[in-house]
Amino acid sequence: MRVLLAALLLIISLPGQAFSKTGHQLICDMAYQLASEDTRLQIDSLLKHTAYSGFGPACSWADDIRLQPEFAWSSPHHYVNMRRGDTAVSMAHCPPQGCILSAINDMQQRLYNNNSDWQALLFLAHHLGDLHQPLHVSFLDDLGGNRTAVYFFGLPNNLHGVWDFALLKQAGYETEHDSQTGHTKTATLLNTISAAQQASWQQGDVLSWANESASLTIDIYQRYRPGMLLGDDYMLLYLDTLEQRLQQAAVRLALLLDQSLGGTAN
Repeated sequence: MRVLLAALLLIISLPGQAFSKTGHQLICDMAYQLASEDTRLQIDSLLKHTAYSGFGPACSWADDIRLQPEFAWSSPHHYVNMRRGDTAVSMAHCPPQGCILSAINDMQQRLYNNNSDWQALLFLAHHLGDLHQPLHVSFLDDLGGNRTAVYFFGLPNNLHGVWDFALLKQAGYETEHDSQTGHTKTATLLNTISAAQQASWQQGDVLSWANESASLTIDIYQRYRPGMLLGDDYMLLYLDTLEQRLQQAAVRLALLLDQSLGGTAN
């Protein structure tokens, strides 16, 4: 039965999945708080052109529309692929249709040139979040971990799914945003970012941040065995790392938005 479930998982796995809605909302909610007041006013103004009630929920828009024919061009922009044996990524890894590296740069420039471009805002926010999920900087031959097979707390999954949503769900984040008690975990993540961490994480650029994910991906694959059972030990090993990636993404998104959105709200 275990072999059958693993085989079924390989068949139904979808390429290019992204951080769950919860992951993107966590990042964007924190980034909104970390951004300057002028930037927050600009974000609020741009969101009036969308159906979303806040920046956090809006940060999943790029996933919501990626299968629509008019946005098919954006599908390759959620990830960048490495070859087996590569230890780092560069712009040379971007195919002609682009990748997450070129998309972040392009959307930041679009927003800088036109601070009323709400689509550029939401693409930038989404892609910057995906960049910090390690399996979005991963290997082509198994679609960024989508063709791996593991069991996470007894349920069939794959490495990409574990890092997109299963770790967060197991840690209680998936239900946190529906809770009437407020965004406790989000506040904890935000409030534990020190000034020294914020200053350190603002250093570098999109490529160096991508290579942090590449290094993590290599570490994840070194521990991977087909059909392996992941549970409490895996949570203990990687949850702190995933939470830090969320924090780093928020700090860096706030930085890019402050750089791109200046002046008066539209």
